[in-house]
Amino acid sequence: MMKGMITILMLLALSYNIQANDELTNGEGRFVSRDGDSLTFVKKQLLYASVRDIISKELSKMGHNSEVFWAKYNEKFDSYFAPIKEKLDKSYGLTTPETKLSGSKKEKYDNELRSKKLTLKARYGKLEKVLSSYSVKKMSRSPQFPNSRYMNIQAKVNRKLINEIFYGYTRGGEKRFYKNLFLTVDFSMRDMSWQDLGVELENDFTSVLKEHWKRWFEDKFKGKVSNVIITTSYEEEKLQSHLKMLSEASMSLNKISNIEGEIEQSQESALLSVDDQLKDSLWMKVKVNIKKVSEDTTFKKRTFDFGGEYLLFDLQSNRLASHYDFISEEATYSTVKDLSSNSASLVYRLPIAKWDSLIRDISHFPLGRKSFRVDIIGANSVRQIDEVEKYLTSMGLTYSLKVKIDSFNRERAQLRVFFKGSVEDLKGTLLRTKNLEVDNQKRIFFQDEENPFMINLVDKEIPVSEKTESTQG
Repeated sequence: MMKGMITILMLLALSYNIQANDELTNGEGRFVSRDGDSLTFVKKQLLYASVRDIISKELSKMGHNSEVFWAKYNEKFDSYFAPIKEKLDKSYGLTTPETKLSGSKKEKYDNELRSKKLTLKARYGKLEKVLSSYSVKKMSRSPQFPNSRYMNIQAKVNRKLINEIFYGYTRGGEKRFYKNLFLTVDFSMRDMSWQDLGVELENDFTSVLKEHWKRWFEDKFKGKVSNVIITTSYEEEKLQSHLKMLSEASMSLNKISNIEGEIEQSQESALLSVDDQLKDSLWMKVKVNIKKVSEDTTFKKRTFDFGGEYLLFDLQSNRLASHYDFISEEATYSTVKDLSSNSASLVYRLPIAKWDSLIRDISHFPLGRKSFRVDIIGANSVRQIDEVEKYLTSMGLTYSLKVKIDSFNRERAQLRVFFKGSVEDLKGTLLRTKNLEVDNQKRIFFQDEENPFMINLVDKEIPVSEKTESTQG
């Protein structure tokens, strides 16, 4: 009988392994083509974008930081591509930074640079080899804006190879060390008071957690961070000011003459004016949400929902280096024994698993891209913002463009755009999204094309044929 049970368990385990091995991952790729792009070129760009999407998803499943991986991948590609670009520049007579091209010659240069860079990047690192097999499930283009292309693939992936590639790109190179890790922790209570957690004063609960997290960072980040500092309100104001001071987003870009010189000057003066302890430091902002779900007075039990998030800012590069929404947990505790300690223990471990992955990542946080603020007006959903983000990322591949959503409300969404290139290059990239369709409901419009840092999403015009059919119906 026992032998039969073992056989059944082994068969179940084998079945599970087969299912796990057969697990498929979906990858989505988007690309905005230009007139003259060949179908072969477009397909390669879509497949490359789809493979990147799959790798990002798999890295997240493994607990790796995909942002660090792609930053390192882009850095190494840029180093590889630099001599190729230099050769192209010389062939067009671009021998000094002051040399400018104009008219058809500039257009020809831009097209050739784009074609070379995108073609080589789609091959770089032979990323497709992580796919054991794949099939294209969908490939389409927008009827209204034919240059907007989409691909969806389904693939079996070699996770061992993805892991090797991750370490191949992130190991080695210059390692970063930080003066300080500033730790800010905020608590939000809903439908409850601190007494519901079994403490009389807020500080009785929060100070213990902060100190334990501080000790965790001191232990795990030893050799990478010199000091871990729990912030005061005064220090938080300084940190906020530091981020704001270094942000080019606060400038009114269309009103500044010789903006690139202004940017460099403002960055330099900002770095000189801030407290030295903020340079080359990290700021960990933790938000803890606690909600009382129910209370059973008969059995003296209380149920809570615990959640939150963290944001990790790199204060030297002025970028959001890592972000994580905690997986919320619901827990029921006795109200007569160890209520506060049990609650604090659960909150303590909410971010720990994710922070473990940062131990190996923080030494490789990248530097080097400028950031700009771009506002979106008229978005009705996060989905619409995501589509704009994907358009921008696709258009800006040549300049390693990356987008982060800073905030979103009914009036507007604020994006942080990281970009390697000049302000004029960024303006051109933004303007190429003009009239692209968003969520089948809107299109991208610029009120002022001299200042394209404000993107308007306006209702898509209904074609005359559709209006006629609607009227007849």
